[in-house]
Amino acid sequence: MTRTDPVTRTASVTRRDLGVFLTAKAISDIGYALDFICLSVFVWERTRSAAATGLVSVALYAGAITGGRLGHRYGDRWDRLRVMVGADLVRMLALLALTLLPDHQQNWWLYPAVFLVGTGRSVFEATLSAATPVLAGERTQGVNSVLAGLRGIAFMTGMGLATVAVPLIGYRGVFALDAGSYALSALVLLALRPRLREETGPGAGAAVPVPSWPLLLAAGLAPLVLLRGLDAFGSSSQHVGLPMLGTELRPGSPTEVSGAVWGCWAAGLLIAGFVLRPLAKRLIDRNPRVVFCLAMMVMSVGFIGVFWLSGWWPRLACGALAGLGDALSEITFKQAMQRLPDHRRGRAFGFSQIVVNGGFMAGLLATSAVLRPDRLPAWVLLLHGLPFLLAGWTALAAARPARTAAAAETAG
Repeated sequence: MTRTDPVTRTASVTRRDLGVFLTAKAISDIGYALDFICLSVFVWERTRSAAATGLVSVALYAGAITGGRLGHRYGDRWDRLRVMVGADLVRMLALLALTLLPDHQQNWWLYPAVFLVGTGRSVFEATLSAATPVLAGERTQGVNSVLAGLRGIAFMTGMGLATVAVPLIGYRGVFALDAGSYALSALVLLALRPRLREETGPGAGAAVPVPSWPLLLAAGLAPLVLLRGLDAFGSSSQHVGLPMLGTELRPGSPTEVSGAVWGCWAAGLLIAGFVLRPLAKRLIDRNPRVVFCLAMMVMSVGFIGVFWLSGWWPRLACGALAGLGDALSEITFKQAMQRLPDHRRGRAFGFSQIVVNGGFMAGLLATSAVLRPDRLPAWVLLLHGLPFLLAGWTALAAARPARTAAAAETAG
């Protein structure tokens, strides 16, 4: 595998500046969590239409796929700092317009706004993932871990704020708050102006485009991207299935089930990012692909358990287990992808955004078309069982060269 040596280089920002940036990123993630929850509820309350509410998710993930396509095409060449600031400003302006428009204009602008939020997030996240080894230097794995943990904090905080903020300040106030979170992220980036590319010469950012799939195949990363896409397809089962499960378990208050399971999932993200990953640091450094596959298997088992086990606490424990696996798989996926040369990472991460968000949208469409309450456990088992089996096979294949090398070293 072709590798650069970004992990051993000096980080482009001080520890304090990195902390400021991560704090701003966490605040904008809380804004996204508020968007994720409040936008769908806002549409439902305005329209009382399931189709109109479902279109919110379609617009969000269509935007994410568009952002991935932009990253896939231009990510190896564009100015990462300007693009990340631009992604923040686009999201800010989209939500600011949603805040200020009259009611009748809000209804038609909401879907373009959600599309732009999805595009901006996809571009920002892929660009940040490609730039992290340059931004963080030898702290790369730790920053990947912190980002995963902060995602858990953001979702837990966003879910809590959503229940409080809407009654206090209304939807317009929430949209303004979200816009402010993206403005803060952009201002912090402009103030810090961190170095986000390794190349500093005249050829910086001018890499010749290389098709992503052959590049990922040559680097041994194609199975990981495929697994991420299959997992995203399978994840649609719990996104659609949890409301059904809630209606079955708590007919009078079905949202309690979804909220409790997703809250435990977010807690799992937090624990994995700040506790479990440091304990597994050496193993991740040595073979992130194997850890990625094992983490994905844990995540699949967790989500399957939510729908197959009986009892409130076993279901919640499985939700937390799914969060642990989700965060650890995200950290190790980034760690593996970040071993690509800097001038190839942007395109590769953009391509992975296309695969993941395309898989999730396809899964939503398939699940919405065929899923019924009586099929729910079997459907979840099918959609998570396939990536579980493929992840196990991939883990064995990825571990084999390491065992061979260790045996050769022992024999020598």
